[in-house]
Amino acid sequence: MPQAEFDFVSPPDVLGVVTSFFGGEIALDPASSHAANTLVNAKRYFTPAENGLLQSWKAKNVYLYPPRELLTAGEQPEDKALFRRRRRFQKSAQRVWLEECYRRYIRNEFEEAIVFLTSAEVALITTQALNLDFPLCILKEHPTLFIDEPELSKLKSTRCFGFIYYFPSSDNLHERITEFNSLFSSLGRVYC
Repeated sequence: MPQAEFDFVSPPDVLGVVTSFFGGEIALDPASSHAANTLVNAKRYFTPAENGLLQSWKAKNVYLYPPRELLTAGEQPEDKALFRRRRRFQKSAQRVWLEECYRRYIRNEFEEAIVFLTSAEVALITTQALNLDFPLCILKEHPTLFIDEPELSKLKSTRCFGFIYYFPSSDNLHERITEFNSLFSSLGRVYC
């Protein structure tokens, strides 16, 4: 998968809450880089060269902050559903990764996931079109992002918003959603 000229790395405050929520360890970050993982500290991660869209996501938990570029039809995973022919067109990478995360969640490739999005269109409109009804935290402040480079330079200002979706574990569902609400309410407003 081609890498954008530059991309961003997750905010440390979000990563701190995610790591705590997952019991101290992020098992898999499928859309990462070597520099980004110095902050994320995922046990396993995939770089753009490895293309996490094509890898197995078998893991206890997944943290995903999708890249921000657009993906052509050829860069997107194929829809393997029988008798469904969708016209493939250029899409936001955040939408493609969110759709792929949902497909893998349904196939039980992982127990639970946190997806951090900075695209309001994907977080609010695409999720409705896909009928994704998961707990959501809307950050109360613009997220502090870092440029994905070895130095991890802090982005001076950002006008994007932050949205955190929780794909809940089927084990202790009510308890985990309550924990999500409790922990992530420190970052913003939580809707369950």
